[in-house]
This record gives sequence, structure tokens and C-alpha cells, in this order.
Amino acid sequence: MPQKADLVINNAKVITLNDSHDIEQGVTIKDGKILMTGNNEELDELIGNETEIMSLDGKTVVPGFIDSHVHFMQTGMNELFLDYTEFTSLDELLKDLSSKIETSSPGTWIRVAKYDDDKLAEKRPPTIKELDEVAPNNPIWMNRVDCHSCIINSKAMEILDLTNEELKNLEGVERDTDGQVTGNMRNVANGVVRKLVMDMISEKQRLQAMDYATDLALKAGITTVHSMEGGKLFSDQDVDILLRKWEENPLYIVVFNQTTDVGRVVDLGLERIGGCIILDGSFGSRTAALLEPYTDDQSTKGELYYSQQEIDDFVMKAHKQGMQITVHAIGDRAIERILQAYEKAQQQYPRQDIRHRIEHAELINREQLERCQKINVTLSVQPTFEYFWGGPGMYGTRLGEDRAKTTNPYRDIIDSGCLLIGGSDSDVTPMNPLLGIHGAVNHSNSKQRLTVTEALKLFTINAAKSVYEEDLKGSIEPGKLANLTVLEQDILEISHEKLKDVQVEKTIIDGQVHYQKNND
Repeated sequence: MPQKADLVINNAKVITLNDSHDIEQGVTIKDGKILMTGNNEELDELIGNETEIMSLDGKTVVPGFIDSHVHFMQTGMNELFLDYTEFTSLDELLKDLSSKIETSSPGTWIRVAKYDDDKLAEKRPPTIKELDEVAPNNPIWMNRVDCHSCIINSKAMEILDLTNEELKNLEGVERDTDGQVTGNMRNVANGVVRKLVMDMISEKQRLQAMDYATDLALKAGITTVHSMEGGKLFSDQDVDILLRKWEENPLYIVVFNQTTDVGRVVDLGLERIGGCIILDGSFGSRTAALLEPYTDDQSTKGELYYSQQEIDDFVMKAHKQGMQITVHAIGDRAIERILQAYEKAQQQYPRQDIRHRIEHAELINREQLERCQKINVTLSVQPTFEYFWGGPGMYGTRLGEDRAKTTNPYRDIIDSGCLLIGGSDSDVTPMNPLLGIHGAVNHSNSKQRLTVTEALKLFTINAAKSVYEEDLKGSIEPGKLANLTVLEQDILEISHEKLKDVQVEKTIIDGQVHYQKNND
């Protein structure tokens, strides 16, 4: 007699993503795992007296989304900060700051998330003088949308104990023509300031941030996050919080500690290391390391934050420990650096089935792709970047028309045989796999576009493979975890231009509904 299910989902379109790419009418679940998939009649045989039935009226079920690159705790903390994403002029930005300060007591921190000077009419950030005028008694920290530069005022410098002598020795402190500090911090200076500010967040606020981020993920249909925490741009306190609290969280959280301290990660009992260990910066801040100069500033090719020897030594030590490694490398010059380190480590200490990763890899070239394929390097990309900045947008401005056509070469990556996985880089762009799928399918360069199924795999089975979890997650097959995302529309049938508008109906983890749109 067949085993009866705890839950039967029927009258659906189930995109299984199994090896045969079967489409079924439903799925049955027992003890948090998938029993079987099939048509309605087959599923009826598993209905018992205690079985719950969920009829979906033709809605689409896909494997639970996996976001492969999230700064999870920072995403939640942004809910505690001011969100200046949409401001389009310095005047309105400064007026809003002024109004917030009027209701804040002297000394209270004003933290701003995700301002974007490229969206401002003036095409520049506010100066320290402008910030001091609106906030003489309150410290201000404004984080640029890409996290690779920030703005602070004089009160923040005072509280952070950044004296003039210390500033002189920090690379990346911007000065005006008179040699005065403008408040704009890039490169090393940005990392120093960010870390000081992040370390000042209380544990109570961090726990609140974790709850915020969890809610955002569940509403987006996400069941697993690859959480990039700690390191030079964040706080290691976030790693400690996640490791203490992850079992209480409904999400599956895969922690990457963003540090080059291999001993620390070994002591924490983690099997992987890295994330945004930043080999270079970003295109927006003109700090991504390029082989050729920026089109809109011929004086720079960006920045490299580690020497080849430093990155070689780190990779070799972690590789010998059997760890999975990943680093942030956006520009082709930075990608070259990490590839050399991976090749050297694998040549000297060969390992079977290594799945080292590169995060972002936005300007990877074909020769580098061939080398990635030879040593099984996974490319962890963010297709929302193409949606927000692709083509003639920020990429075109920074890189020029020809190079902008070579960014995020998803078709080339798949054709090369490399594993391609998708993430959001939240808090840089929203945790929203459907927007990522939209970005990959509607790539600014039509030659690099993916099919909907290929794009869906970036956020499901491919993402699971990237952390050795393909036997547990990523497809809807018997024995796997019952992690499912229910969509209101059929992503295989609607027009590609509408993918970003598809709504998540339910998020199911271990067979339990943790988000339902009607209860939102």
C-alpha cells in the first residue's frame, strides 16, 4: 500500500527541472520531502485521511528559489537606515536629510543606504561642507548603492576618531583642489569607514535586521540564501549572529565568511570561505580593475586591493584545507588575478570536484572562460545588473559602447561549459530571483540572452550544485527537500518583457508554507 502524503499539491503546472525536464500536474510531500510528482489521478492515490490538499487552479510551481549571493544581514539592516535609492537631485536629498535631523537628537547617527550619484542631476555626491551645513551635530554616513564608496560628514569623522593624520595615510580619501577632505571615501578608506560604522550596530538591531531580511526573502520566493558576511566591508558580528541563530530561521542559510583568515573559518567549522573578498571595486565607482582605461575617465584602470602574492597565498592555504573558495572580481584584470591563483593551487595540490567560484565576473573574456572551464570554476553572477545598468546605461558610460556589449556574457559562459549561477548581491539590488531571470532573458546584448528555463536554473539547480547541494535542492524530485515556490503566472508562457512582473503566490520550505501572498 503506497505511503500517504502529508500534503498533496494538485491542479498545478510543476516545472520539475529534473533531467527530463518533465512538467507535471502536482507534487506530494511527506516529512518535509518530496514523495513523487505526477498527474492528478496518480497523486490521488497518496491522499489519506490526514492529507492536506492544496489545489492551485493552474498556477505554476518551481523549485524553491536560491539566491547565490546575498549580504543577508546588511540587507536587513538597510531596513533600519534611510533608503535614498530614488532621489534625483542633491537639493531634494539634502532637504530630506535636514528634515530627518530636525527630529533626531544631537549625536544620533544618520545612516543612509543605497544613494546613487549617477541618478542625481548634479552627477556627484554631496560634499562634506554640504552635509555639515544640514547636520553640524549629527554624524552622517551615506553608503553608495554599490558599497564601494561612502560619504561622511565632520561629526562622523570626529566620532569615528579619524584624525587628519590618519586620513592622510588612508588610500581613497578624496580631496578637493585645495587639499581639503571632501567626505567621499573610496578604496581602502571606504572599507575602514564602513567597518567602523557597521561594528557600531547593536546585537538587538542585528537580530531585527535578520528578521527583516528573512521576510524579504520569503516574499520573493527564496528558500535558500548564500549569505556573504563579515570581512572588510561588513562586520564579523554578523557571521556570529547567523551561526547562532540560523536553526531558528525558516530559510536555509549557507554562510560564506568574507575573510582571508583561514584559521578563523576552520575554527568556526565552516567548509567555505570568501564572498566579497574584494579583489577590485565596481564600475559605478570606477574601481573595478580593467585591462584598459575607463572610457569616461582615461586616467584610471580601476583598483586592485590585493597583490598577486597575497591572493596566491590565501587561495593556496584555503585550497589545501579542502575549502570551497570564492572572491569578488568584476573587471578583467581582477579576474586574471584570481584565475592565476586558482590554477596555481590546483596544479600544485590537485583536488577532485573542486567548485571554487568567482563572484560577479562582469567583464570576463573568452580566454578566461576557457581557463575557468578547465578547472571547474563556477561563475556567480547577478543578472539584475544588466537590467539596471546594461547596454547604454551605466556600463555604456563607464566602458564605452563596444565594451558594454561584452559585459555579463551569460550565453558564452553556458556554451563554454562553466556552471553559471544567479544571485542578487542584495543589498546592491533587491532579493528578487524573478527580476534576475528577467535580466538574463532580456540581456542588453541579444547574443548573450538565456532561455527562461536556463535562467530559472541559475536560481535553482545550478545554485544548488554550486555548494554541493544538488542531491537535496534545486529540482522537484522524489527524496529532495520540499522547497517550492508557487508563481501566479506561467513563466514559460508569458512574454519575456513581463517576467519581472510575475508575482510569488507562496513560498514553501520543508513542506510548510512560510509565505502566502493573500496574507501579506
